[in-house]
Amino acid sequence: MSQPPPSETMDDHSNDQRLHDRRQPSLRTLLGSLRHYRRRHLRREDDQLNSYTDWYGHWPFAATLTIILLCFADAFLTIVLLSKGAVELNGLMDWLIQRDTHMFAIVKMSMTGVALIILVMHFNFRIYKYVAVRYLIYALVPLYSLLIFHELTMLANI
Repeated sequence: MSQPPPSETMDDHSNDQRLHDRRQPSLRTLLGSLRHYRRRHLRREDDQLNSYTDWYGHWPFAATLTIILLCFADAFLTIVLLSKGAVELNGLMDWLIQRDTHMFAIVKMSMTGVALIILVMHFNFRIYKYVAVRYLIYALVPLYSLLIFHELTMLANI
């Protein structure tokens, strides 16, 4: 076993190693991180609540993707309904639609996307100790589906 030089202590040697980062970012690193998740499961059984993982599973992914697709459908149906004489009840969205429909779509998608990112990041958390975020995400799918059904019904009656 080699000894560090007498003038250099172990702490100096460790600090010197930390200064030189050998990792190099590359496309291979990015693609590998998409396939090989670092933390799929919680480390300890006690960490079931209020903990983060890198991959939450296929069902949360499917629910999130479904909500995004329903948001696209909602934006499209809203514009179609407004062109047929309907009235937007959301004040912010009504103001955006009157200004620019492209801005309306961008803001609607962005708000939904950011909210979903925050919800998925906190998938294992509880709101006020009672409502699990995971169930909130899953509940948004049928609620958003009801909204789309209502908009389709309105469109059929116009």
